[in-house]
Formats: sequence, C-alpha cells, structure tokens
Amino acid sequence: MPEPNSHDVDAYLQAADRENTVRSYTGAIRHFEQEWKGLLPATADSVARYLADYASKHAVSTLRQRLAALARWHADQGFADPTRSPLVRKVMRGIRATHAAPQRQARPLEIERLEQASDWLLAAQRLARQQQRTTELRFDP
Repeated sequence: MPEPNSHDVDAYLQAADRENTVRSYTGAIRHFEQEWKGLLPATADSVARYLADYASKHAVSTLRQRLAALARWHADQGFADPTRSPLVRKVMRGIRATHAAPQRQARPLEIERLEQASDWLLAAQRLARQQQRTTELRFDP
C-alpha cells in the first residue's frame, strides 16, 4: 500500500475542521489575546481570570467555546492545556451555577400542525407521481 504524501496529509488536515469552526476559534484566540490582553501559552490562573472577567458578559456556551479554542490552540502548539486544570473546571462550574440561563422549553407540536404537514407531504407525493416524477418521500415504519 503506498504511503500518503504530505500534500494528502495537509488536505485531510484542512478538511477535518469546518470553516465556521476555524473562524470561531480564531476569533476566540484573538479575543483572549487582544481584547483581554492575555498571553499565550496561557496558565490555568489566567484562563480562570479570563472566564471570571467575562462570566457576566457572555453566555456559558460562549465561554465553553472560548475554552475549546484555547484548548485547541495549546494542543496544536504542543503546550499543556490549562483549560483542563481543576481551577478552570471549578470556575466554570461556578459560572454555570451562577449565570445559568433557564432552559427554554420548546412548544409541543400541535396535532393539527402535524396533520397539515402530513397532508401537504402526501399531496406533494401524489402530484409528483401524476407528473411521473420520482419522489424521495418514503415512509418505512
């Protein structure tokens, strides 16, 4: 079996990350360094202070995303990951307990709406068959 060349490896590495993830992580690192004036590689103490400074300004999900970006940066650069430290984990736990947004309950799907959707799909399927078009509307219970 032939070995992959470095071009293949590079192509697969680029394909591993979605463009939105790369953009999001880049923005998170920029925020840490430029907005907060944090230094990389970071320490557990600096990451904990960063989280505390933004706990009331950002959603918990945003802070988690920022932690993921910092963790990734450290891993990619070959540094120890400060985001996994007990201090950072405990600070995040405290932020979640203090600033947790209440879960939004989705409204249940009303039976009338479900019946309307079902009727529409069945009508679309009948029309496709009448026009001798193939349809991908299948129901396999």
